[in-house]
Amino acid sequence: MNRLVLLFNIVLLPSMLMAAEGGGSHGPDFMGLVWRIIVFVVFVAILYKLLKDPFINFLDNRTKQIEESIENAEKAKENAEIELTNYKLKLQQMEKELQTMKDRAKKQADSERENILEDAENNITKLKKSTEDMIQSDLDRAKTELRQEAARLAFELAEQKIEKRLTDDMQKRLVKNYIAKIGVTN
Repeated sequence: MNRLVLLFNIVLLPSMLMAAEGGGSHGPDFMGLVWRIIVFVVFVAILYKLLKDPFINFLDNRTKQIEESIENAEKAKENAEIELTNYKLKLQQMEKELQTMKDRAKKQADSERENILEDAENNITKLKKSTEDMIQSDLDRAKTELRQEAARLAFELAEQKIEKRLTDDMQKRLVKNYIAKIGVTN
């Protein structure tokens, strides 16, 4: 506070002194100019004396703050570079894991496809075998039915022919021959 009052008095004192001269001379006032220069030099010297330490302290503090900011920025940059390197490594590991997962999924899909194709082939083979068995069964049944029908028709035809040719005398003679054969066999 004392410095401020002293500074204020130094600034106002020359103005008061100049105003007090009042003056009647109209010519160049060299003496006033000299006094002004002296007052200005004294003012600058007092300002320098009063403000030198705070200004130097301010500049020193500001320099220290800037140096600390630079150091912090460099540390932050180093940390950021380390983190960037870590993230790059993690990204590479993730890419490797992703590729491994893709390869595994592809192998699994290929294996599954092979299993499906194999199952399909087995099913086709079973279906062919089943169809062939069914066709063979139907063919055997049809042959049996055809034989039975052919035998029945042959029997009917034979019966009809025999009925046309067989007379009562022939029938009696056949029965006697049959009975004689039965008797011989027993």
